[in-house]
Amino acid sequence: MIRSKYYHNTMRADDMNPNDYITQTMNQFTELFSEPALNQLGKDINFSKRDRDITSYRLSMAVITVLANHSIDSIADIHRGFNALFDKDVEYKPFHNQLVKNAFPELMRHMLNQLLNGFALQALSFNSDSPFAKFSSILLQDGSSFAINPKLSDVFPGRFNRYTPAAVELHVTVDLLSECPQSITLTPDTTSEPQFLPDVGELLDTLVMGDRGYVKKEYIHQVVKHPSVSCIIKGKSSMNPLVKRVLLEDGREVKAWRNQPLKDIKHKLRKTSVMDMDIQWKDEKEWFECRLIVSWNPQGNYYQYLITDLSRDTFSTEHIINAYRLRWQIELMFKEWKSHANLQAFTTEKASIVEGLIWGSLCAAILKRYMAHVTQKVSHKAISTRKVAKSGAYFMMELMRTLIEAPQNLMAALTKIIKFLSGNAKRDSVRRDRMDGRSKLGLEAFFG
Repeated sequence: MIRSKYYHNTMRADDMNPNDYITQTMNQFTELFSEPALNQLGKDINFSKRDRDITSYRLSMAVITVLANHSIDSIADIHRGFNALFDKDVEYKPFHNQLVKNAFPELMRHMLNQLLNGFALQALSFNSDSPFAKFSSILLQDGSSFAINPKLSDVFPGRFNRYTPAAVELHVTVDLLSECPQSITLTPDTTSEPQFLPDVGELLDTLVMGDRGYVKKEYIHQVVKHPSVSCIIKGKSSMNPLVKRVLLEDGREVKAWRNQPLKDIKHKLRKTSVMDMDIQWKDEKEWFECRLIVSWNPQGNYYQYLITDLSRDTFSTEHIINAYRLRWQIELMFKEWKSHANLQAFTTEKASIVEGLIWGSLCAAILKRYMAHVTQKVSHKAISTRKVAKSGAYFMMELMRTLIEAPQNLMAALTKIIKFLSGNAKRDSVRRDRMDGRSKLGLEAFFG
């Protein structure tokens, strides 16, 4: 198993003015892409013993820039991008030899670690009227997988061996309010999912939301016992807790369903009403109680089961169902990574290249998302992360060239980029969001 984790602390700087944000961003880029620091790192991890044409600094800069700039088809595209960015004439073979090194993914892991720990700003907040305003963090948990070269099946076995002998999965925890990953773990696609849920003991004033692949009774029990952590996790149709009480949308109780196993009343469930159940479950040690919200999905032709410990007095069934829809934001982020940061399976048979380019694509995606959030802070306009992700070709090359060739002009370059993004990447569905989108529960762009 290949496993790497990263954590960030979201920066909250309510008293910062627009120029402060630009200055902070300039300093962050300068520190992240420090040539002496990155070249020393390369020596420390045995990527390179001495500085040649392909240094740690140049390679990491080139990989991130090319992956962020436009859609690419092959490693040769990265090679060409390297030569163009640094005005070199390196042949493909020696370039490829650097990517094969075991230290290459370690180099890109370092870059991603730096990004996740420093390049995050609060981008969203719930208004004071929303019951979800009590949470300082909303964590979304999910995984995204894709097939890779079948010859890597010994390193990264796939779940569906007949069709995808080799596949990887990224297990990701996203902080909804910063719209950024809090942890990322790379594993073979066969690895069990629930173990990657955030550690309840490390959380405070947090709501955790996960798909049905992350149902784990022991975990839910930990949440129930924690005074300031809650969860909404999609249940599996096969689960069978004891149903203690069932309330319909109009407040009436279905007394005939009291104290029965869920499987015994499944054939009686109603498609015309949301059912709010008090359930009792037993993990390996003891019984515990929570709520189960059951609703009919006419588009998918199935019942949706949402397990939560949120109080019925404060959180209605509508609150919980609408909140769970916010988990779709992590799916949109996965789509953004694959569509606009080149998170894909290249044809390579080398595990080090697969892993290194995965980390590189995530670096590219996080850099662009950070620029979206800085632009939002500076312009006081709601900015679309998707539009910024699509716009990499219009600003990433200019930004990186300035860092390489004229770092003294970085402030001016960032100011120009922010002006461009504020005019061309505005979120155009703000009004619709308040009707049936992410703002329905009072979740709005945060400019502080």
